Amino acid sequence: MKNKNIYKLRRQKLMNAMENGVAILKGAPEQTRSHDTPYPYRQDSDFYYLTGYAEPGAACIIDPNNKENPFTLFVLPQDPKNEVWTGWRLTFAETMDQHGADQAIDIAEYDTYILKAMKSASKVYTNLNHEREHQHKILDQLRQVRSEVQRSGGGPEGLESIGSIVHDMRLIKDNHEIALMQKAADISADAHIKAMEACQTGMYEYQLQAVMESHFVYKGGSGPAYISIVGSGDNATVLHYIKNRDILKDGDLVLIDAAAEYDLYAADITRTFPVNGKFSEAQKAMYEVVLSAQKAVIEAAKPGVTFQELHDLDLRLLVEGMVEIGLLEGSPEEIIESESYFKYFMHKTGHWLGLDVHDMGKYMLDSKSRVLEPGMVFTVEPGIYVNSKSGAPEKFCGIGIRIEDNILITETGNRNLTEAAPKEISEIEALMAND
Repeated sequence: MKNKNIYKLRRQKLMNAMENGVAILKGAPEQTRSHDTPYPYRQDSDFYYLTGYAEPGAACIIDPNNKENPFTLFVLPQDPKNEVWTGWRLTFAETMDQHGADQAIDIAEYDTYILKAMKSASKVYTNLNHEREHQHKILDQLRQVRSEVQRSGGGPEGLESIGSIVHDMRLIKDNHEIALMQKAADISADAHIKAMEACQTGMYEYQLQAVMESHFVYKGGSGPAYISIVGSGDNATVLHYIKNRDILKDGDLVLIDAAAEYDLYAADITRTFPVNGKFSEAQKAMYEVVLSAQKAVIEAAKPGVTFQELHDLDLRLLVEGMVEIGLLEGSPEEIIESESYFKYFMHKTGHWLGLDVHDMGKYMLDSKSRVLEPGMVFTVEPGIYVNSKSGAPEKFCGIGIRIEDNILITETGNRNLTEAAPKEISEIEALMAND
């Protein structure tokens, strides 16, 4: 059973920040895959962060003005005929007990309670990520309430995304979240090891994908945190290659960007390794440039450093390395100034990580890059991508390399949540040499 006090503390922090506002939130809608077949259900991240409620058909009102029932959870009622097909639902009393709701009410009553809550609030906060029907309805309800209270005064002044408060809360992970993210990272790191051990010339990319994703589930994850990328040869130079249908060829590298989700929290790991278990000289040279840059950035990640400083360090080291191995020509300063490196390295060094694989939270504050703080988790993922049409020296063409780890900022520095996934050339070759 979930620790309901964790979510209660988050809601209290939200209510303190809203002052006289009210949060009216809708859970994520179910999505149809085809005809009458749904996608696996996944709750809205902001809704889950505040409630811990993962089932479909839910909504909530978090209202500091309602002293008796500040947290109302609206859920589907019990329906034995339907539950035979879809699974048993909690009673209203069980919902209150397990999720710390002050009251649990039939979702059919949601609209009625919205209007009442709006009338006593100065601002309405809602989640605008998923459902247009919800967005349009809440705007209509807001106009209705403003019309009713216009002469008497009061009422909400406007509508705002719940993310304006919650996304900065989500940026700093508590111990509960860190433990879940470490679990997701451990499952994912082990899956990368399994893929390296299983890889053979003549396999298909999708077979390595199957090795990874079956392990995610076998170890208790809900499955992939995002669509798995398994790209070999030239496919590895496509940043979001997800077809995963080609054959693994002797002499090629394969890039796997895949990780598990555990209790809705994501890991995000990329490893690149040779299909035949042995790096060529050109592959080794490029790989060492990427690895050296990544290790330097991770070492530099600590409280007080800005996100942009990490990217600047990464970019400088990658460019210097590409010049040294003969992939780029000219001075590193001129290359960075002209952005001629961009055809080989075209993305940022990393992103926030949490309930979403590209997690919420601002990267800039007051037009300045955000300073890292304890509890922040983000990826460090430098890469070099030389596609076969790039005009680069032939020995580098068709090589794509990315190395990605998940970094938690601590009071004194950082912790690499995904360090269990091998990335040193000697480690990878030794692992793949074991029959």
